[in-house]
Amino acid sequence: METNQIHLPDSAKNLTIKSMLTKILFTIAVIIVVLFVYQSRFKSIISSNKKVQAPVPSPFKPSKWVIYSIAGVLAVASGVVYFFKWQADNTVINIRVVSTQEEQATTYKARQKDIKGRTFTTLDGRLVTLGGADRIELLED
Repeated sequence: METNQIHLPDSAKNLTIKSMLTKILFTIAVIIVVLFVYQSRFKSIISSNKKVQAPVPSPFKPSKWVIYSIAGVLAVASGVVYFFKWQADNTVINIRVVSTQEEQATTYKARQKDIKGRTFTTLDGRLVTLGGADRIELLED
């Protein structure tokens, strides 16, 4: 009994791990920024409800430029992550299909984003659907 296997290049495996880590780090950074904004607004509401007292210096109060800098860094990081995702999706992959019935190999070229399971669209627009007995190998240029 033969098993069908899809072989991913090592760079594709590493990219999935890196993209997951960047998503997690980005989410944590957004949560931190939201907490800073919430904290500064909450303090201003409480201080307006209290009687007028002498201002007490708080031990930790981020200034506006710190918050804007963090927001800017997050925006740039989002752009960089999007660019690398776009670049990885548009990588041209050589797909070698080996037919077990005919004992011949056919090579196609497709973008990474156009490969979906056992179906892919080649660079010239052909839609290729593989049978259960076909074996495929994904190779980078």
